[in-house]
Amino acid sequence: MSTSTVVSTGMSECERVGREAGLAAGLALALSGTAVADTAPGRYAAVPARGLPDDAPVLRHRLAGAEGIVFLECPGERPPRAPGSAEVGTLLAAVRLGVLRRVLDQVVEHLSGRLSGGEPLIRKQLIAGAVADVMAGLELLREYASARHEPVAIADIHTQLDDLGWEVAKLYGAEGYLADGPGRALYVSSMVAGTWVSREEVSG
Repeated sequence: MSTSTVVSTGMSECERVGREAGLAAGLALALSGTAVADTAPGRYAAVPARGLPDDAPVLRHRLAGAEGIVFLECPGERPPRAPGSAEVGTLLAAVRLGVLRRVLDQVVEHLSGRLSGGEPLIRKQLIAGAVADVMAGLELLREYASARHEPVAIADIHTQLDDLGWEVAKLYGAEGYLADGPGRALYVSSMVAGTWVSREEVSG
C-alpha cells in the first residue's frame, strides 16, 4: 500500500472521528504513533488532555480545556520541518473538516427549530444558501487536502478551514461567539492548528 493511500485512508477515519466524537478524539487519532516533542514545529503543541501524566509540562487555556485540549511544552531546538509534520498537518485538516461538519449539523438542527414568520429559519433562502455554500466549501477542501500534502498547501488548507469555520459560526448568530456555545470547537480547532502548522508557509 502506498504512502498516499495510507494517508488518504487515515484522513477518512480522522474526519469520521472528528465529526462523530469531536476535536480531542480526532486529534488523538491524528497524533497516534507521533513523537510529539520531536515533531511539533513550535515550543508548545496541542494534544488531548486525556491520558497525559499529572506532571506533564502543559499550558492550559479555558476554552481549549473545555474541548479536552491542553498545550504540551516541547523543549529544545525546534526542527523547521520534522519528519512526520506534514502527515500530522494533513490528518489534522481531516479532523477539522469533521469538526466543521459536526458543528454544521448542529447549526442545521438549531435553525430547523427556530421560526421566523411561521417558517423554520433553515428554509429561508439566504440561510439555506449560506449552508449550501459551506457544504460546497467543505467538499472542495476535502478534495484539496486529499490531493496536496506539501507544506505550503497544508498551511493554505488550514487557513481556509479557519475562514470556513468563521462562516459556520456566523450562522449561529450571537450564539456562535459564546464561550460555551457550539462555535467554541471551531475556535479551539484553529488554536490547535496554530501549534502544528506553520502559517509562514503561506506567502502574502
